Amino acid sequence: MANQFVFADWVTMESLRILLNQLEIAQFMNTDYNKEFTKEFAVGETVRVKNPQRFIIRDGLQYQEQAIARNYTTVTCDQIFGVDFQVDSIEEALKMERGSEAWKREYIEPAMAQIANEIDTRAALFTYQNLNNIVGVLGTDPSGMTVFQQAREKLIEKACPPEERGMIIPPSVSTSLVPALASFFNPTSEISEQYKEGSMGKLSGFDWYESVNLFKHTAGSVASTFTVATGSALSGTSMTVNLTAADVLNVGDVFSIANVNFVNPMSRRVQGPASVLGTQTFVITQPLTAAGGGVDVINFQPAIVGPGGVLASSAYSQYQNVDALPVVGATITFWPGSTSPNGKVSGQGLALHRDAIAMVGVKLSMPKAVEMASQTRDKETGISVRFVRMFDPIQSRMVNRFDVLMGFGSLYPDSCGVRVLCA
Repeated sequence: MANQFVFADWVTMESLRILLNQLEIAQFMNTDYNKEFTKEFAVGETVRVKNPQRFIIRDGLQYQEQAIARNYTTVTCDQIFGVDFQVDSIEEALKMERGSEAWKREYIEPAMAQIANEIDTRAALFTYQNLNNIVGVLGTDPSGMTVFQQAREKLIEKACPPEERGMIIPPSVSTSLVPALASFFNPTSEISEQYKEGSMGKLSGFDWYESVNLFKHTAGSVASTFTVATGSALSGTSMTVNLTAADVLNVGDVFSIANVNFVNPMSRRVQGPASVLGTQTFVITQPLTAAGGGVDVINFQPAIVGPGGVLASSAYSQYQNVDALPVVGATITFWPGSTSPNGKVSGQGLALHRDAIAMVGVKLSMPKAVEMASQTRDKETGISVRFVRMFDPIQSRMVNRFDVLMGFGSLYPDSCGVRVLCA
């Protein structure tokens, strides 16, 4: 009789445990919205997540009503992936390992290592392409703590909550930085009685991890300084600009606009110094090859929300994030802080709070006419692993598959995340 040495529920529970202990980047994502995908009715692949309402202060005693205006973001669950393998009847009879420990060692651990790597890879790609804040210089590894302290400063000035912050860096940065700072790292707590993979310790308010799943970004190419075009919208998430024909902007490219500085979301006052750290930066969300002639529209985030009182006694708007709107003709700086950025390839370290990006895991339907089928879902992260085994009588083989369905969405990337540029 086939496959009597393992129980399906044990396979998925053990798989999930192994998988969770290998996540480095995805652990710093908000998973509170998994509950939206566990309702009795289908919610579709996309759910809207409301951002908190913001208010402004009335000055004086007179009642001054202000509108309830709820912003929202979306979380889309459209990424399904897995690992499949098969064992024919002869291999199973003569060669296949018996016992749960052998099964875990030979099959579950390699499969979960690959799935965990895939989750972190997809998390790293989505995250860096949706973060607009940057510190450091394209293509250059930080040589000390200054750049990381700048990331911390930016999070504080943008009202990021102080807890649950992670600093994920590539091994090259670890090689150049950690030896000089090793004595300053405090060990982190153990998770599930195992030391978390990739963990380096705690320093300067961050839990530090090194990861090989971080991406390198190739900057676009802009022939010369470009500007805000006549007739352009001066707020929102798109803008008409004066580019040169054949200029290229890539998803993940960053720019700033002259005299447009970020403000603290609560005080609406400029926080950063009069330098690159104080300017508001924006990230390109759609690729563009320019036609030139002042007709090119760039799409970006966060939305530009300038001052403009909704109360007679206030000069502020509820969701204001810059001190002034752009003006026609304003200079746009491509990759502020980096000289000659065109075409440069740069690593993308990540300083993250869990509220920067949302991650949602979804349970899949369970087939009936199979030998084994089981699914286990982690209550905290929502990540679900489904295992299915069935016999193929045509090929006389046992087919095994592990499946994961998940998705990502931006929550508060402008306030809760920073890209650390490196080599």
